[in-house]
Amino acid sequence: MGVTGRITAACACVERGCDRALALCGPLLFAFGESLVASIAYVACTTTNVTLGERGYGVSKMVSDVIMVTCAGNCAFNHAMCAWIKPGSPKDGRARRAIERAGRMDDGERGVCGGEDYARGGRYCELCDTVKPDMTHHCSVCRRCVLKMDHHCPWVMNCVGARNYRYFFNFIFFGSVGCAWAAGSGAFLLLYVIDDPNRVPYEVFRNVIYVVIMAGAVFVALAFLGGWQAYLVTVGNTTIDYYDHSDLVKAAKARGVPAPKWAFDQGRVKNWQEAFDEHGKYWYIAWCLPRLRAHQGSGVYYADLGPKAL
Repeated sequence: MGVTGRITAACACVERGCDRALALCGPLLFAFGESLVASIAYVACTTTNVTLGERGYGVSKMVSDVIMVTCAGNCAFNHAMCAWIKPGSPKDGRARRAIERAGRMDDGERGVCGGEDYARGGRYCELCDTVKPDMTHHCSVCRRCVLKMDHHCPWVMNCVGARNYRYFFNFIFFGSVGCAWAAGSGAFLLLYVIDDPNRVPYEVFRNVIYVVIMAGAVFVALAFLGGWQAYLVTVGNTTIDYYDHSDLVKAAKARGVPAPKWAFDQGRVKNWQEAFDEHGKYWYIAWCLPRLRAHQGSGVYYADLGPKAL
């Protein structure tokens, strides 16, 4: 084996080690995330909000309690659901039927690979022994192909894909809102309510400082991630395919040819409805409400068959 072969083998070994480490750290990160949300909400309600009430801000205390409990409850629910719900696989029943329909739409592009029919360009995963529709990718951590895969998230011990994306986004959304409110309430208490820190018990002062710093830091992280995910939803894209498409655009510009357009953009409203599986009259409210039923779409997309899932 030459030098290049040794380097390649070493890189593959490091990659497998990182994948294994992510899988092993998943339960710890999941438990830490749940504990962090619970601790911020608990300290905010029992210290910040109580102190607001004692200083004559009774209505603010009630409103803050409701917001904190609502955000913490929804954050914990969506966090757990994102970990529990499978992200979707080409081998799922709905996905298999959609792939078969795609094959029947153009028999001329069908063939056989690995003993199975495949369609629309023949993307195939040898590891999973299954076809790969567009936006489907193989996760080396979970060791499976994921429909409309966005990324593997160790914080939920799962891949984020077509079936559980709603829960991932709402986990970020409610976490951001709750942490912003907790940090803002604590800062308001420190700056405008507590006129003399020496007259406040040390434990109260310490807990408020903890909420402001911890909730503020978590908010900044989640806000950046949430803003990025919101942008991807509005354009009908995913993290992996965004960068893949960006590479294609850069290559086209370098060759002086027209850049390819993203094939799965249905418009902001329809993209949002598609991602959250809410198409009713009040979809603009229902998308963030807790729901036990996972995404009911097939999760199968083919660029030459239009932007909608089959």
